Amino acid sequence: MADIEVPEAWATLDLEGRTGVLMIVGSTDTGKTTFARYLYERLGEVVNQAAFLDGDPGQSQLGPPCTMTLTLGKPGPDSLLPAGGTWRKFTESTTPSGHMLPTLSAASRLAAKGREAGSAVIVYDTSGLVDPQQGGLALKYAKFEVLRPSMIFAIQRENELAPLLQPIQRSDRSEVVVLRPAGAVKSRDTDQRQRHRTHQFKEYFCNAVPIWVKWSEYGIYPASRFALQRLVAMEDKEGFTVALGIILEVNRSSRMISLFVPPVDLSLVKVLHLGDVLVDPGTFQDRRMD
Repeated sequence: MADIEVPEAWATLDLEGRTGVLMIVGSTDTGKTTFARYLYERLGEVVNQAAFLDGDPGQSQLGPPCTMTLTLGKPGPDSLLPAGGTWRKFTESTTPSGHMLPTLSAASRLAAKGREAGSAVIVYDTSGLVDPQQGGLALKYAKFEVLRPSMIFAIQRENELAPLLQPIQRSDRSEVVVLRPAGAVKSRDTDQRQRHRTHQFKEYFCNAVPIWVKWSEYGIYPASRFALQRLVAMEDKEGFTVALGIILEVNRSSRMISLFVPPVDLSLVKVLHLGDVLVDPGTFQDRRMD
């Protein structure tokens, strides 16, 4: 990455022969995504096909908020999106807090899809939720148990990740590399994070149009509680996201809803998965449902 000064601790990492899931953990504003992109680009030089798992549903880089995205292949000079395949899973919210099972399930399914598609190594950029009071460490440990990463890169300012790392290091199941945040890391406040989500939603829905769908023709999860501006994932037979939509109108007598959605092949859609987020289709600002 030509736009950053690479710390020596990064440049001297030995990545030859690395396989499996390489999981990056750390709190917010520690430079996880910058390091993940650097790692992905480095791996692109030594393996035929790496995969990148964008695992932060609130500050996503490869897709709209409330999703996690897996992409395959070698990245271009200005983008993480290579020419390979892309798969997406819906997490129902912009934060794993209160939605840990969908987050864990999404990570597991996407990592499995990466292996099925032929990627020997997957760089997994996790969210910044590590606060034990909010279940952050429990979620990270569950990911360790389920994904069995070959390496964990822990970026910490002091020793805030010690409760997570100590049992992992003792288990000898994963190699742990502890790093300090790079010097150029900049903190982002709540407003900046909101603006990023708004930008991502606006980019995603830039070509969206209203369409009517008859909800009785699809599976509905968790229940048919349709509300205006509620975010909905249209999922295929494997549970991957075909498209996201925003509910514009509800006609209960005809059992139809109007969705603001990018171009989509409805023949692929099997399930309408309702989220816990409202998105204004005019401003693309989001808020959690009450």
